[in-house]
Amino acid sequence: MSSTSSRLKYVSLGVLVLQTTSLVLTMRYSRTLQSDGPRYLASSAVVCAEVLKIAACMLLVFREHSEFAPPQL
Repeated sequence: MSSTSSRLKYVSLGVLVLQTTSLVLTMRYSRTLQSDGPRYLASSAVVCAEVLKIAACMLLVFREHSEFAPPQL
């Protein structure tokens, strides 16, 4: 395994940990605030986060495949 591949693996893991931790802490903080309006459902916030992750992953995959695709003749 090359050093670039190994580094990318650990960077990806670190980004995933930071994203998940920030999501949990932000949801905890926003749900404990005293407000007069209605609160959001935690499940809807999780679904939105997952949809954003899927969209970001698909964008990166399409971008990666379009860069290395042979030119059309």
